[in-house]
Order: sequence, then structure tokens, then C-alpha cells
Amino acid sequence: MATPLLEGIDHCHLNVNNLQAAIKWYEHVLGFYVVPELAFWNEDGKGPLTLEDENKTARLALFEREGYSKGIAFAVNAEQFIAWLKHFEQLQIKTVLADHGVTFSMYFKDDSNNSHEITSHDYSCIKRIYNNVELGSHSAKGN
Repeated sequence: MATPLLEGIDHCHLNVNNLQAAIKWYEHVLGFYVVPELAFWNEDGKGPLTLEDENKTARLALFEREGYSKGIAFAVNAEQFIAWLKHFEQLQIKTVLADHGVTFSMYFKDDSNNSHEITSHDYSCIKRIYNNVELGSHSAKGN
């Protein structure tokens, strides 16, 4: 069985002590800025708040919380997203689907229990196929 392709890393999850201070630090030190079209996810002021570099080559999802950061979000297109779901199903790896309104994600854990994500911005294509996943919900799939 061939492993489906990835397009790269979409974003990395980072836990920060103070979200507003972190925004300023990443802006001042690395030139990151808030991605306006994704700012609505930061409803409670604790994240996720997505930052991006000027060249749009790196994204960070900041969460104001204690503990370890959650992991890597890999980027895929709609066709790859579906291929990954099938791949994980064949390997009996549990996935959780999430409809974020503008993106679709699947969450999974590695053999060390680290959480990771595969996300696609091909929202409308995936929504047509997985229309039973409600907006904002996380639906378990697989084992």
C-alpha cells in the first residue's frame, strides 16, 4: 500500500503563556502577523489564533494554555485528504474529523501518543463528501 502524499506543513500548534504577548513577540522577532480570515477562531481570546510569516510559508496556531504543544498539522488537498482517511482506516488508526467552517481537519495520534493533524483548505470539496460532519464538531472515525 502506497502512503498518500502531503503538500507540506500547514501549521504548528504552540501553547503560550500569554497570547497577546506571544503575538507581539512573533511579530517583532520573526515578522509573523495574525491571519485575518482565521481570527474568528479566537472567540474566547485564548486561541487558536493563527499567525503567518510575510511570505506565507509558515503558520503557527497559538493557544494560551499550560502544558505541551499539540503537534504538527500537515497540509493536503482534498484528494489527498480522502486518501489519508482511507490509509489510516487500512492501518486501523483512529481519526477524528473536524469541520472548521473554512478548513477540514483529521486528528490522529502517533505511537507515542502525540496528537497530529492533517488539514485541507479545499473545504467545499471535502464538505460535499463528508456533509454529515457538523460545523464545529469533531467526529470519531475508524478504530
